[in-house]
Amino acid sequence: MKSAVLIFALIAACGIANGAGTTTTPPKMTPMPTMPVGHAEIQLSPMGEQLIGVKTGTVEKTPLYKDIEAPGRLAFDPELYTAQTEYSEALQQLERVKNSPLPDVIHSAKHMLQSAKLRLKILGLSDQQIASLQAGGEGEANLLLTKPGQKVWIYADIFQMDLPYIHSGQTADITAGFLGGTTLKGKIVSVDSVINPTTQTAKARILVSEGSSFLRPESYVNVTIHAPLGEQVTVPFDAVLDTGKQSWVFIASPSGKITPRLVRVKFYAGDYVAIANGLGGGEKIVTSANFLIDSESRLKAVSEGLDDAGGSGKKAALPTCPKGQHWDLSMSMCMPD
Repeated sequence: MKSAVLIFALIAACGIANGAGTTTTPPKMTPMPTMPVGHAEIQLSPMGEQLIGVKTGTVEKTPLYKDIEAPGRLAFDPELYTAQTEYSEALQQLERVKNSPLPDVIHSAKHMLQSAKLRLKILGLSDQQIASLQAGGEGEANLLLTKPGQKVWIYADIFQMDLPYIHSGQTADITAGFLGGTTLKGKIVSVDSVINPTTQTAKARILVSEGSSFLRPESYVNVTIHAPLGEQVTVPFDAVLDTGKQSWVFIASPSGKITPRLVRVKFYAGDYVAIANGLGGGEKIVTSANFLIDSESRLKAVSEGLDDAGGSGKKAALPTCPKGQHWDLSMSMCMPD
């Protein structure tokens, strides 16, 4: 027994000696490269910038908007019309029996109302739309047939990748070949919470305040939704070079130095690009002649033998060639002596 206690005491003592009370030094983190692979800083004279057509712009923080295109159709929805009518009837029934001495009757009427409301929500109606339905009323007639000048519903199929940008209250433009160049204005009232498994889209219900005589139920239309994206750090579309693996811009300094810098693109919005990190407001960037500058930057990196694995700017060891050959920097391959 004493020997067992002694063994446990020795084990505990070793643990204290080896680890207790000590701090572990965290491993050093390798800094992320700021320069794209295979690039180098270059110097251009004012004459050189003029000859190749260099133009510059300023990184700005500005509100961005994204125009989301979606196919749409004029609503012909007997199912929703019926569901709206059933909900109104359930409201009316609850009103009739709310003072009944029989609790089961009241409970049954409330259950019918909740079931009718749930069906409307599944069909895509918002709480505000459901609340607007009156007891004893009927569904919206424009879900079946429309008349010139009457409000109409447009159902737009929004792809899943665009759904985060779509919200009720946003405006939409409705166009179609049969409208003769006329653009109808609408507003999103609700967006379905359920994705169609076949098309991977969700339905946005758009109310057009004044329809056209050319609109017929199930007519196909083009829908453009104007989605605000908030204030973003933005650069012109042409300022960003993107290989799919890396994205970068060229920073221009007053002295004529042009430095490639890695950036992370947040999203593209028409003629502008939102930058997640890598740039700050007020910096000067190259907005034209980027491809010529990019070629010059790559050539300089090759001529200087810069590390091609991280754009760190350090000299890299040249590859070893077979006897009788040498590594040609301009060709990036072994060449005969």
